[in-house]
Amino acid sequence: MSQTESPMPEQELTIKLDTSRLEQVLAEHLAKLQELLKPREETIATTISPVDEARKNFQEWLTKSVKEAVTGIPTTYTFSRDLLVLPPAIEAGLLDFVQKINVPRGANEARVYKINVPGFSTLVDKTEAPEVTQTISTVTITLTERGARQVVSYREIEQSSVDLVNAIEDAFARAAAVDLEKMIIDALAADAGITYDDTSGNFAVATLLAAKRQLIQQSKRMPRQGELVLVLHPKQYFDLLSDSKILSTAEFGGPEPIRRGLIPEVLGVHVVISDQVPVTTGAGGTTYDAFLFFRESAVLATSRDLMIEAFREPPKRVISLTASYVAGAKLLDPKWACKITTQ
Repeated sequence: MSQTESPMPEQELTIKLDTSRLEQVLAEHLAKLQELLKPREETIATTISPVDEARKNFQEWLTKSVKEAVTGIPTTYTFSRDLLVLPPAIEAGLLDFVQKINVPRGANEARVYKINVPGFSTLVDKTEAPEVTQTISTVTITLTERGARQVVSYREIEQSSVDLVNAIEDAFARAAAVDLEKMIIDALAADAGITYDDTSGNFAVATLLAAKRQLIQQSKRMPRQGELVLVLHPKQYFDLLSDSKILSTAEFGGPEPIRRGLIPEVLGVHVVISDQVPVTTGAGGTTYDAFLFFRESAVLATSRDLMIEAFREPPKRVISLTASYVAGAKLLDPKWACKITTQ
């Protein structure tokens, strides 16, 4: 007799999971992720240049000086500005064509050293070469302090409808630039060892050609393209511009004299206009001195750049503004510049 086993009844197992903690963790991570992905507004850091900061501090100090009673010993506030980076529109541009050197503050002079080139000779076999003679020479540049002072009263500042401080500062900067150019021209006038006189005629292309030939012959230097510079009076400049030969574009390399009325370069020479060149008036009329020189043959030595100082004097109720610099200029070799005199 077979016995059949009855199937076991199915059992259901129910498992309950507590996901509240998991949901909380996921929610926290989701919040952090959203915070990380959220666009952020960042503040862009700005910087203020030392000159702008000095100007701001100076103006605040100046405004305070005319609005508040001041007691005690007058105080001094000083700020400086780089002289050699002034805009070229202020001056004729001579600073671009001279050699600039800096010497320590307090120095009274700068020195530049030169040595001549020896000559070679034929050597004899098994004999020593003959000794040559060379001379080391020193060019001494004397530095001087130059400047100007302006006095402004509290009432003038209070009643002025313009910014007197900035106006005086800009005027001092312009005056320094003009004075530096005059210093360079005076050095050329004092040291130029070559002269070309054409006092019977006006400045023309032929005048420049003759002076250039004389400069090359006596200096024993063949200038590279753009190495020669001509600084001349406005009267000489317009005499050159009116020369019939200047109408030929082959003379100056471009159509500027015809189209724009400008002569940037002629015969390979840079042209610079300055009304500070020497002008002589005598019984025979007026003559003008122009200078043709090699680029960087004149040296401008500076021990202190343009410095503007403001000094407050409460008893007088005024503010003194003083601008000064220390510099000197000299031509390195007398044969590297030619003075051209014309009517």
